[in-house]
Amino acid sequence: MKTLAMLVLAFYLTGCAPTLLSSNPRSVTINADQLHGSEAQAMADAECGKHNRYAREVSRPTHFNPRPYLFHCVD
Repeated sequence: MKTLAMLVLAFYLTGCAPTLLSSNPRSVTINADQLHGSEAQAMADAECGKHNRYAREVSRPTHFNPRPYLFHCVD
């Protein structure tokens, strides 16, 4: 029973992690929920940093509209 609970917990936590949907020198799209905004920002900063740019958040998910995070890479 303890092993099953650990597997369910591991599966649940893995499903919540932010994932990179698309990236180019001008924008980054990340799929993450509202609770992982700082992780999404860090991921976008890293992607934009590859092009010597900084990530600026353009849109984020809300309770009523679960769209992905969108960041623009700016100079």
